Amino acid sequence: MKHKPNYSTSDIKDWLKHFAESECKGNAELYYKLCFEISKDDELTKIASYTKVGQPMPNIFLGAVHYLLMKNPQEELSKYYPTISQVENNSEIPIDVFKNFCQKYEQEIIDIISSKIVQTNVVNRCSYLFPIISYLVKKENKPTTILDIGTSAGLTLNFDNYEYWLNNKKVYGNGTVKIKSEIKEGKIENIEPIVVKLTKIGIDQNIITPFDIEEKLWLKALVWTDHKERFDIMDKALDSKEIEQIIFKNGSSVQDFTNIITEISKEENLIIYSTHTLYQFNQEEKNQFYKMLDELGEKRDFYFISAESIKTQLEKYKTKNTVVELTTFKNQKKKEELIAETNGHGNWVSWKQIYFANTSPIND
Repeated sequence: MKHKPNYSTSDIKDWLKHFAESECKGNAELYYKLCFEISKDDELTKIASYTKVGQPMPNIFLGAVHYLLMKNPQEELSKYYPTISQVENNSEIPIDVFKNFCQKYEQEIIDIISSKIVQTNVVNRCSYLFPIISYLVKKENKPTTILDIGTSAGLTLNFDNYEYWLNNKKVYGNGTVKIKSEIKEGKIENIEPIVVKLTKIGIDQNIITPFDIEEKLWLKALVWTDHKERFDIMDKALDSKEIEQIIFKNGSSVQDFTNIITEISKEENLIIYSTHTLYQFNQEEKNQFYKMLDELGEKRDFYFISAESIKTQLEKYKTKNTVVELTTFKNQKKKEELIAETNGHGNWVSWKQIYFANTSPIND
């Protein structure tokens, strides 16, 4: 199948520089430097221009290279990738070595970025999800359905099976998957264990099956090579037997979401969440999604937790950080609250409305 470029090289260059400054700076030094080097190269930006419309180009392009490199670890470029070489003190990825690899595997890269989609499963986002979900479940104190929109492999739905370390202090659980995060504002002294019956549902247009070697490899490839610890944690999370308890359902449209949600009993506590999912929706789809939530709120009570960096949220709360917002639909009334700010990987959290110290209440 012959592919066609979807973006101009000038668009690609601007995109890479913006990604480096807004996402990688202070968070992924190797990718930070690499993105600027790629942005200066016409051949590399031309390859990247084949990115499928609607997909975040830097993520999918870098992910494609990572994916092919994991399948071909004998290549010279491998020794500069900590997730493959196990060497973590690399100061940069040489652009000439990177370019040689991309030229050698040009067609494979184009095939990947023209067809695949970015489906991250950042386990560390549980650092803010679990405290909120735990509180809301305890507050309602009845059987609860948790629904993750854009679930990928469902790893964040296993929030109650992980071990949590906040500000270098263990606050919950025992396990091989350790969630570590810095709390910049507010505090969490403990996380309440969930004792009510939980039903977990994950919705995605393409469910990642942890038992499928190729799908598992693609999911791991989307982890930035700087983040070796996150890479290792994902490996352990993918091996969790608790994944088998999650109900996976295919869905990509607002109508699909509606059909699935309306099957859930109104007698149950319902918590819906999405993390870095809505940025892949166009504006019309976003409008339809929020309209669906409002219409659902006319028919039943539920909570919606949103962790997004979309423009409307950033402008609404005047921040450059990921916005964690809780929308409560109760007795046909709607309330929106900025709960926290964080970054895309949940490495740190700044609590705004809920401090969770001694399970302090939500402001009703």
